[in-house]
Amino acid sequence: MKFPMIHADELGETHFGVQDIPDREIAMGPPPNPMGQMSDCGAVTTMCVFSVPTGTDAPAHNAPQPYIVIVLSGEGEVVASDGEARRFHPGEVLFCNDLTGKGHVTRAITDVILAFVNRAKS
Repeated sequence: MKFPMIHADELGETHFGVQDIPDREIAMGPPPNPMGQMSDCGAVTTMCVFSVPTGTDAPAHNAPQPYIVIVLSGEGEVVASDGEARRFHPGEVLFCNDLTGKGHVTRAITDVILAFVNRAKS
């Protein structure tokens, strides 16, 4: 499966890209066990839900550890240091892996509720 991601290059500039996490076919649920695709995103250390009011603007910062953010409600914007901005809506995810470099800016376009799923560093 492909997830949108933000990462830093060797010069510290942050960019959007794609994180390709291998998946495999697996049976789901009770018999007759319909088949689906499952990806292993790695070990999870913590998960939290975070809400932010409209207009919140967090200045440039790095991800403190690799994490996946899932937008539960509202609309947010993430701006990479290269200037590219992307808006995220309910159900969308972003894999944040810019642990070094210039970081990213986040904005709450509307009241937003996010789930942060923190991954163990690999």
